[in-house]
Amino acid sequence: MRLFRKGSSGREVRDIQARLVSAGFLAVGGEELADGYFGDETDRAVRGFQQSKGLHADGIVGPDTWPALVDASRTLGSRFLYLREPQLRGDDVTDLKRRLNSLGFYSGKEDGVLDHDTALAVEQFQRNSGLIADGIVGTRTVDALLRLSRVTKPTSVASVRESERGLPTGGIAGRRVMLDPGHGYPPDPGAVGPTGLRESEVAESIVERLGALLVDSSATVFYSRRHAESLDVDERAAFAHKQSVELMVSIHLNSSVAPVARGASCYYFSSGHYRSPYGYRLANHVQDALVDGCGLLDCRAHGRAYRLLRETRMPVVIVEPAFITNPGEEALLKEADFLDRVAGAIAGATDKYFSGVKACGEE
Repeated sequence: MRLFRKGSSGREVRDIQARLVSAGFLAVGGEELADGYFGDETDRAVRGFQQSKGLHADGIVGPDTWPALVDASRTLGSRFLYLREPQLRGDDVTDLKRRLNSLGFYSGKEDGVLDHDTALAVEQFQRNSGLIADGIVGTRTVDALLRLSRVTKPTSVASVRESERGLPTGGIAGRRVMLDPGHGYPPDPGAVGPTGLRESEVAESIVERLGALLVDSSATVFYSRRHAESLDVDERAAFAHKQSVELMVSIHLNSSVAPVARGASCYYFSSGHYRSPYGYRLANHVQDALVDGCGLLDCRAHGRAYRLLRETRMPVVIVEPAFITNPGEEALLKEADFLDRVAGAIAGATDKYFSGVKACGEE
C-alpha cells in the first residue's frame, strides 16, 4: 500500500486524521485537519497511536498502522461478535479477549481475532453468568463483562495457560520451521545502507545460511518466499498456516535516521497484559546468542503487536541483528563470516527453544 508520512496531503490523510481524532490522539479543529495536511501535529498523533498499539513508532501510516487505525474504530458493544468465516477482527475483539482472559476464561492470544478459543471462552463465561450460552456477544454479555471487569485485577490467564500446556521440548529434529526473509526486491528492498546494501538481500543471505544449519539439525524447513519475490504479510501468514509450521523466524535489519544507531534486537508478540511465552523464550535466546556470539550491542528483546506477530497462529519472532544504516554494521553485513555467525547464533537459539531450555529472566 501507499505510505503516508509527514508532508503527505489529500483525501487519504483526512481519513487518517479522522480516525486519529476518533481514537483520541488528535484534537478536533486543528489547522492540519482543515487542510488535510500531514504535518507535525499529525505526526505526533500517529507516533502516539503507534506506541499505544505496540507498533514501531516511526510516524508512517503503512501496512501495520493502517489496519490498526481501522480496528481502533470498533469498541466492545458497538456490534455483535460471534464466530464466523472470515473471522471478525478489531479492537472490540481484543478488548473482549482481554476481559475474558482477566476473568480466567482462556480466550487465546489477545490479537484482535475472534477464533475458536474466543468462542469457547464466551460460552463458558455465559454459562458461568447465567446467560444463554450461544457464543454471541450481545448487549447482555457485554454488560456482564463490564460489571465483572470493574472488580477484577488487570491480569491475563492466557500466558499462564499456554505455559501450563508446556513449551516445546525434545529437541529440534523433525520440527517444522518457516524462515521468512523480510521484504523482497524488486519491488521492496527494505532499508538501504549508506553504500546501497539492501535489507532484503542481506535477509535472504542470512536465511539461506540459517536454513542449511537447521536442515543439518534434522529440522523440516520452509521458506516464506523465493529469491527476489515480494509477498505481503497476509500471504506470508497464510503460507505458514497452510504448512502447519510450529515456528516462524523472520529476518529483518534495523534502520535509523541517526547513522550512529547500532545493535541487535528481537521482537515477540505482546498486547496489553498478554505476552506470548513461546515468543518471549525464543526471542530472548536469540538476543543473548547474537550479543554473546557476534559481539553486538544489546538492544534487547521487545514485546510488540506488529502485524506479522499478530496475524499468525504459531509463535513468530522477528530478528534484527544489526542496523543497516550504521556504516560499520553495514560493512559487517557484507562479510560472509559475520553472516555465518549470525545464522549460527539464531540456529543455536532455536535448538535451545525446542529443547525446552528456559531463557534468562524467565519464570
